[in-house]
Amino acid sequence: MNAPERHEMFTLPDGARKIDIIKDPQMANCVQFNIQREDHTVANILRYKILQHPQVLFAAYRQPHPLEYYIELKVQTTAKTTPVGVMKEAIESLMLEYGNIRSAFDNELLRMEPSIADGARAAGRVGAGYGGFGALDASTAEFGVVRDMGDRGDRSDDVDIDF
Repeated sequence: MNAPERHEMFTLPDGARKIDIIKDPQMANCVQFNIQREDHTVANILRYKILQHPQVLFAAYRQPHPLEYYIELKVQTTAKTTPVGVMKEAIESLMLEYGNIRSAFDNELLRMEPSIADGARAAGRVGAGYGGFGALDASTAEFGVVRDMGDRGDRSDDVDIDF
């Protein structure tokens, strides 16, 4: 096929820059960020965070072609700030936000690890080391009434997962 090698989706070529900043000459306070080796996941999160800034007039992204591994993110702001400044703020905010989620997950994991490990040894369950779905026993009451897969009756239980 004509498709590039899979590793090209992730590895930045020698001498290439991760982000190119191109000023839009037709719009005031508008910049296009070409971000190499990223896809809709990062682009959509950045766009969402940038749009939360009160000085942003416009933010959108596109992936020019599925076989080209970069995204174009265009940002326009009011004269009170710059698109580059807003992008920096958005990235810092996302790093802090995701760092907090990671810390909360790690803390909960450390808190629960001894009890999970004891329960896993006693039950001999596979995958219980990190409290993932491998640690759950689908035949227990926490999943409601055990039924045949063909019977999709209403379930009265609700499973909440708190981090």
